[in-house]
Amino acid sequence: MPTVIEYLLDDQLHVGALVEPEPRVSRLVVSDERGRTSRVPVDKVLFRHEVESVDELLRCLAVAQAEVDVALLWATVQGDEAPARDAAALARLYFDEASDLHRSAVYRALVADRLHFRRRGRTFEPRSPAELARLREQRRAVQRVADEVERLRSALRKRAVDDALERRLHRYLRGAADRELQRALEALSGNPAQLAFELLLDTGRLPATADLEVLQADLRAEHPGAAVAHAEALGAVPVEGPHQRAAFSIDDPDTREVDDALSVVREAELLRVDVDIADVAALVGVGDPVDREAQRRASTVYLPTGTIYMLPEAMGCGRGSLQAGERRSALRTSVWLDEEGAVRRYEFGRVAVEVQRRLDYETADALLSSADDAIPAGDHPVVEELRLLAKLAGQLAVRRVARGALSWRRPEWKIRVAPDGQTVSVRRIDPESPSRAIVAELMILANGLAARHAATLGVPIIYRVQPAPVDHPPKARPGEARVRVPPAALSLRPAPHWGLGLEAYTQVSSPLRRYADLVVQRQLSAALAGEPLAYTADALLAVLATAEATERELKRLESAVTARWALEYVARLEQRAGLDGAVVGDAPGGSRVVLGCCGAQGILVDERTRVVGEPVVVDVEVVRPRQGVLRLRESR
Repeated sequence: MPTVIEYLLDDQLHVGALVEPEPRVSRLVVSDERGRTSRVPVDKVLFRHEVESVDELLRCLAVAQAEVDVALLWATVQGDEAPARDAAALARLYFDEASDLHRSAVYRALVADRLHFRRRGRTFEPRSPAELARLREQRRAVQRVADEVERLRSALRKRAVDDALERRLHRYLRGAADRELQRALEALSGNPAQLAFELLLDTGRLPATADLEVLQADLRAEHPGAAVAHAEALGAVPVEGPHQRAAFSIDDPDTREVDDALSVVREAELLRVDVDIADVAALVGVGDPVDREAQRRASTVYLPTGTIYMLPEAMGCGRGSLQAGERRSALRTSVWLDEEGAVRRYEFGRVAVEVQRRLDYETADALLSSADDAIPAGDHPVVEELRLLAKLAGQLAVRRVARGALSWRRPEWKIRVAPDGQTVSVRRIDPESPSRAIVAELMILANGLAARHAATLGVPIIYRVQPAPVDHPPKARPGEARVRVPPAALSLRPAPHWGLGLEAYTQVSSPLRRYADLVVQRQLSAALAGEPLAYTADALLAVLATAEATERELKRLESAVTARWALEYVARLEQRAGLDGAVVGDAPGGSRVVLGCCGAQGILVDERTRVVGEPVVVDVEVVRPRQGVLRLRESR
């Protein structure tokens, strides 16, 4: 009769028929359950059986194993002195005999149970009652998890999102740990977060304007109650000294955080420019509830679906904002420039300022381009100051470019989504418009002078530095060479900012919107008032490095959300053919193209080699906003 053996392979029990029974050799030739032949070391053999076939043995083992009551066997050996027994000893206890069949039945039953006995090699040690109780509870917990995962998977598959599941999905998307929900989502999709978001969106549990990235970043429009209460309880900041005038602020029409205001007057042979920055440091104390939340948020986030403010609205859009007609505390940078735009001197001070007029960019540009006889009588003073500032801005830009600054600005598109999500509108912004150039140049000027002032006084602040690129062509005109620009970095020491063409640079002009600017403003304000500095150099670097990292993540979030809504705009176009675009880079299988109508980027699939900046006319082939897919083909 054939011999069938049971042997260990990778610590697992296998069955095979002995092909060449040679007991004196170290290895036996065996045909396993699948008919494959292999050599098995003799010391790996546990049991031998004389049976007709492997199948017959397996049937007999199944019957014998079913007879083994592992719990009864465990109870039988409790209290015995022997700590561990092999299968033969346990088979004699249970079956009163120790044939290979009974030994194998006991061995298999205990290995399958894995609860009452602890396996140690080829022996088994009974667990203590306390340990057994713990393991049973663990198994019940594992089963509860498995049942919950299956329940959730069934609900998700059927899209049966009730109130409880909605709350769990919301918490999960905002970063709360939920292993059962995670496993259920992963069982249905390779992108569990996207599936959770789409389920909430498609079942009406999220508004049509919701953005996945905003949920995942746990961004909330509402501020914590403590921060709101603190902001609302604050009064106006008392400011000593004469009441100063600021001519105007220039912002987008929907801007509510007005950080800065501008003025210019002639003084003898020079022009004095006043740049007023909202005195947020006087409102927000280090470590107060508003400050803690502002540090966590790092910056205001501007999305097509709305704005998430860094400061509570009562402060950031109220008493801290340089609203026209309202007296506010401000930090003023006064700069005296000659007719060629060279800085002759400057000074800093805290003032009580009242902005005379609020302008938006389009209004300011319209006033700048108006003929003298078409300007309303009351607007002549404003136009005169705008024209002076526009001339100075041009001179400042020329001087910076001469020092190596980059002068190219990317085109921008402002995308707005109606509250119901039904309408997506796009407005192209001209980054080279005269009024935008005024604001950009004067903020660069004020920030650069703040860096110079801090360096002169030895006040620790964070500088933004940028080395010159190593591959900058020496004969290229400044600012016009196409080079690989190194990223800007933070430093405690003043150093040149190549991209701006400045010897030192910091950012302090947007304290309502950027926490890093508020931190630098605190340092400069304390130095100005002769008070102790708010931060040591090490503390300053720690605070600003964290704020900078968070701000970068938020910028990526803004870009991703804006890019998707741009695709949504394309998806809703009635005419998707003959769209103007421009090549902005290479892509697998084609070129990366930006559409002039909205700034959406897609892949133009063709085999041509195209250069950056090349104009193209394209048709939309495929657009899937949620997946970030836009495939284009060249119009014929």
